[in-house]
Amino acid sequence: MSALVLELSQQSWWERFQRGLERPDDGAALLWERWTRSRELGAPNDEIPAELGLERGVALRARQERLDPLLSEVRDTFDEGAAALAAYDFTLLLADAEGVVVRAGGGGAFAPVAQSVRLIEGASWGEAARGTNAIGTALAEGRPTAVVGAAHYARPFHELVCYAAPVRDPEGRVVAALDATSMVSQAHPAVWALVSATAQAMEATWRARAWARASAQVVGLVERTLDRVAEPALLVQRGQIVRCNAAARVALGSRRAPVDAVEALGLTWDTLRRAALSGGVVLPKLGALGPGQARLEPLFGPDGALLSIAVFREGPAPRLFSPPQAPKPPETSDAFRAVFAEDPATRAAVDLGRRVAPSVLPIVLLAETGSGKERFAEALHAASKRRDGPFVAVNCGSFAPELLAAELFGYGPGAFTGADRQGRDGLLHAAAGGTLFLDEIGEMPPAMQVALLRVLEDGRFQRVGERTTRQADVRVICATCRDLPALVATGAFRQDLWYRLKGVVLRLPPLRAREDRLGLARFLLAQATRPNPPPALSPALEALILRHPWPGNVRELKSALEVALVLAEGAPILELEHLPPDLTQALHAPDELGLLSGDALDVVQANAIRRALEACAGNVSAAARRLGVARSTIYRALQRRE
Repeated sequence: MSALVLELSQQSWWERFQRGLERPDDGAALLWERWTRSRELGAPNDEIPAELGLERGVALRARQERLDPLLSEVRDTFDEGAAALAAYDFTLLLADAEGVVVRAGGGGAFAPVAQSVRLIEGASWGEAARGTNAIGTALAEGRPTAVVGAAHYARPFHELVCYAAPVRDPEGRVVAALDATSMVSQAHPAVWALVSATAQAMEATWRARAWARASAQVVGLVERTLDRVAEPALLVQRGQIVRCNAAARVALGSRRAPVDAVEALGLTWDTLRRAALSGGVVLPKLGALGPGQARLEPLFGPDGALLSIAVFREGPAPRLFSPPQAPKPPETSDAFRAVFAEDPATRAAVDLGRRVAPSVLPIVLLAETGSGKERFAEALHAASKRRDGPFVAVNCGSFAPELLAAELFGYGPGAFTGADRQGRDGLLHAAAGGTLFLDEIGEMPPAMQVALLRVLEDGRFQRVGERTTRQADVRVICATCRDLPALVATGAFRQDLWYRLKGVVLRLPPLRAREDRLGLARFLLAQATRPNPPPALSPALEALILRHPWPGNVRELKSALEVALVLAEGAPILELEHLPPDLTQALHAPDELGLLSGDALDVVQANAIRRALEACAGNVSAAARRLGVARSTIYRALQRRE
């Protein structure tokens, strides 16, 4: 997406807009669209209270901790950029995905002004709080943005110039915005170039360190695997083809890595990511690689982040994949065959799911990340009366709040820059006649909760930028890993929406609590090696599967077994030595924190917590995210130590 420059060629335009007059000419179109969005969001246009949206103390620290994975990797890059910009009297800011500043630096002679207009840590610069500005608009549109002088929506900022660029995590999601702001007299394109280059350097550093943290043995193995495949195979990172085997290099011709995946394959990174995380996909053709069936294999880092996707062409395509619609589900009688359930709690969830699937009752799935919520939702869809319709899944936490409405409801013509001239239907329309699966519903912003409640009540909705009311024909299944009742109690989640959603609540146990871990491991191996028989598990490996806490749940177990299959190179029995190195190291690390206490925690879990706390410099929230567990789990372990 191209960069966005918002400047005001005529001062009278701002007064004209504020008086509600018509747009003067096409030259004002960019500004009019963004100012209109700011007005609809309720942003103030004149007097702005000094404390508006200002967070301090615990609330600010919580936001900073959520961005710890980024801040810990790019702190040096940020500090260097801030020092360079201070010489030009610019303040450098890093804001989170909601536009709240979590780090500030530099400033030079502009520093006192920055304080007065609240360009400080804890201040909200999202469009709803400050109107059109570089931070909020860059986050809303996901592209570098410059807002100069009176192009700002709010009058108090008409003397400022701000340049911002979005920052994406290794999975390609916008998680922050980097911004440089000063007086409009200091405006210079070189500063914008520096901000954009610094944001790209942050992303590159984050990706490189995430890749480096992945086991060198596993990374090398992936590369060797690509070279051993006769059909074209390649590795994609963040939309760039970074490695190819010989057959893929021939197909790409003179183009050498890195190559844009859209250009070479006709596939965006988001499409590849959704497909790989849903278990693979079949495509009718692969751009320069020609026709064929594609198998997608995700590669995760130690912290669970998606680092890259291996793409293998495997022959003629038997069916067409059309994102975001999933492959056609199995027949009703076999709808839950993909959900392995020999554990009593899991079997109870499956039994209840079979009973309620044909009904119109709303369903909420509660489970930790990686426990198989989407697969369970697919089974509910396949067992429902809507099984012949599409199944559309969307992760509410993977979109910026400003973009989620456009994804779900679609948008009208000219709703924002870069929009299709005819507008575009959203996921509600894509799921018509079928099921819409909303994962991580607890991450849905409050404004969207209101819109979703209306859809659930009477099926009505409006596309972004339109006033025409449309009717949705979908069944909504929701899921979350968060404690929704607790969010309701704190006001973070609407009580009326919660009561509307929770017709039936299905709880899937975490892997560490399941009694069928060995059976599940054999089931996953059989799926991975089909049609060939799977290898057996050695007694030592079986013991590890039973003892390891599996913070990544079924997803972590599946990934570990897939690595073991490759490292075993066809051996009839999988041994401990075939597992990812970071997993086996947990068996031998000393219990330096003394976390063991009888049967409460075994040595694997204790040392996993120890290593996570060391890596995160004692930050419990960051360690919990690294392990994929609740903070309370670590606190309980530390209390037992005392």
